[in-house]
Amino acid sequence: MMQLTKKDVTVLALWKLGGSSRVVDTEDAAIAAHSIDADAFGWKKYPDRVDLDAVRTSLRHEGEGKSPRIEGSIQAGWHMTPVGVAWIEANSELVGAEITVAATSPATQRWRAETRESGAASHRVRTSDAFRLWAKGEKFSARQAAGVFRIDQYTPVKERTRKAAQMQESVRGDSELDAFIREAIPIALALQAPRRRQEAGDE
Repeated sequence: MMQLTKKDVTVLALWKLGGSSRVVDTEDAAIAAHSIDADAFGWKKYPDRVDLDAVRTSLRHEGEGKSPRIEGSIQAGWHMTPVGVAWIEANSELVGAEITVAATSPATQRWRAETRESGAASHRVRTSDAFRLWAKGEKFSARQAAGVFRIDQYTPVKERTRKAAQMQESVRGDSELDAFIREAIPIALALQAPRRRQEAGDE
């Protein structure tokens, strides 16, 4: 297995706790990170105790990066971004044991059970204008892509990325929908960018 950095461990900890589909409390993330690497996130004299400050620092540094794999805050909690989900997928063989835990965690099981039971998420994607155009090899607009994730130009940035990551998780296992979602995410998340540039010019 590759050598994980402290930031890698915090991302993995969020994944184990279902952070790709929900917000995870900072203290819960700390306990999970410590369970993965007690040496990195334990007290020097008492390694069995969680060093909450060390976890907080790693979470904050990862969230403040140029392409953060997580987003959130110490007070509000943390969730994974599409970049974080992609990182887990790209390193599935290297961190396979931890991913197995994530796939069977209670929070993830409950969420996936609800998704399978209703089928609402997959149905919404397949009946969307964006997917229909994509399936025909045609281009779709940022507004159409955003509609898939139920976001618009007024949706806060963190909420947009959370919804995108959640939808990506909900269609996991369906290669066609997964391919579409991967293409739709950056288009949808770019919806607010032109408005921001325009507002900056008006000030």
